[in-house]
Amino acid sequence: MKNRQETPHQSATLLERLAREAATLTARERALADALGRDYPHALLESATALAAQHGTSASTVVRLFAKLGYASYSDAQREARASVTALLPTAGQRAPATIGNKRTLRACVDDALLHDQHNLAATHEALDIAAFEAIARLLADPRGRLFVLAQKNSAPVGAWLALHLNMCRPQVQELGAGAVTATDAMLWVEPEDVLLTFSIRRYSSAPVSIARAFRERGARVIAICDSPAAPLIPLSHHHLLVRTANASPFDSYTAAFFLCNALVSAVAQLRHPDVIKALQRRDALWEAFESDPVDGLRRGAPGGTAGSPRS
Repeated sequence: MKNRQETPHQSATLLERLAREAATLTARERALADALGRDYPHALLESATALAAQHGTSASTVVRLFAKLGYASYSDAQREARASVTALLPTAGQRAPATIGNKRTLRACVDDALLHDQHNLAATHEALDIAAFEAIARLLADPRGRLFVLAQKNSAPVGAWLALHLNMCRPQVQELGAGAVTATDAMLWVEPEDVLLTFSIRRYSSAPVSIARAFRERGARVIAICDSPAAPLIPLSHHHLLVRTANASPFDSYTAAFFLCNALVSAVAQLRHPDVIKALQRRDALWEAFESDPVDGLRRGAPGGTAGSPRS
């Protein structure tokens, strides 16, 4: 949570760690440290073996240096370097040269994805503004107004999952994504009791900003889930939460976004637990009526239909 503090050792960058440990380094380690300092973060985009060969030392010297600097592994230092390189690059095309290595094995792709997602989850959890989270959960649990969920482009699967599960917890959830009513049509009837929950993950689109502004003008409340405090939705939101999206590939990772949405659904279900239990029991009954035999189930449930008599 936000009130938990990382130690200086954990939060320091490579350059800060090199400066702190300079007096403890051997001659070979110091020569490697000097080279890293001149070409950071790009120097770490190569494997430990390639980095050692480039600077006339051994892979074991590279591994020892990073262990001495406090990294759990060389891969952990690479993750930090990739994040530094890609943080300023808004598109997958721009990030590709820094994240796709010609010498990376397919097993390394698995390990790198796990490492990045573990870090994304931990960083999102550690930085979570719990006061904002609780305020958002209470807004989402309040059934007095409608809840609109807007997620475009790569965020759409997260938004669809969130809308689907919130609909099991409370009434009047409306998705403004693909296949749903357009935002323009929905805004015809926006009321001050309504809430817009929208996502903004780079590369930022103008549509969510325009829609959020329109909701605010009608007195409705806006919740934003973003990847950066600089996201253009932040100034328009009443509450916002941040997620980490770093990845070992050119594409943003949405693992932490799903985690955060999962936590929000859990919180809303907790706040509305008697109603959620009843709603899910009704849902089970509906499934029982239709799931075993879809044709017969629909026939039994249709007005004027009787079991065993087909409808034309």
